Amino acid sequence: MPSAPFPDLTVPGTLVIGTRYADGPQQQQAVVEAESDALTTQPAGLAAVSWFLSTDEETVLTLAQWPDDAVPPAGPPRYRLYRSLVEEQETRVPGCLVTAAFDVDGPERQRAFTDAVIEAQPREGGHPGAISAHFLHSVDGSRVLLYTEWTSAEAHQEAAEAGDHDKGHELFSGTPGVRLTHGGRFQLCRTLRRDPAG
Repeated sequence: MPSAPFPDLTVPGTLVIGTRYADGPQQQQAVVEAESDALTTQPAGLAAVSWFLSTDEETVLTLAQWPDDAVPPAGPPRYRLYRSLVEEQETRVPGCLVTAAFDVDGPERQRAFTDAVIEAQPREGGHPGAISAHFLHSVDGSRVLLYTEWTSAEAHQEAAEAGDHDKGHELFSGTPGVRLTHGGRFQLCRTLRRDPAG
């Protein structure tokens, strides 16, 4: 797969994120090819699009970045960054994206749930494969998307097997007004960025 940097979610703007089922790796690639071909001329205002393939070979995740002054088209949920966890001197390159998506009962629940998950994170000594975590809130107040960057899928699997996520999963399943809907491990496949001079 071509190498490209992961999206920078700290850039101000709106994130339009969607997933679709793809029956196997060839279908995953076909989805990416078709969508990227359709964007040979990017819509006005679109800053970048990244495509991720799930490691179970069943899903394609698309993340489109729009500046604040742009008007994204109707479609998949729109998100804004709420909070991030990342070390100041972090220089490692992500090799795996891990997501967890939740339906929530309104904006207050978005904030309370996210703050509780952040509070439950270890202050030090987290898994060495964990790079960063970004907490995204849908603009309609109905969803939270946890977007975490890892050095590799193997590192995340190791952390899961060691029980590093147990406290988080208790919050995921036991918080009133919050329902885990889906999640997965993904690897970056392709990114298209608008030429700043264009």
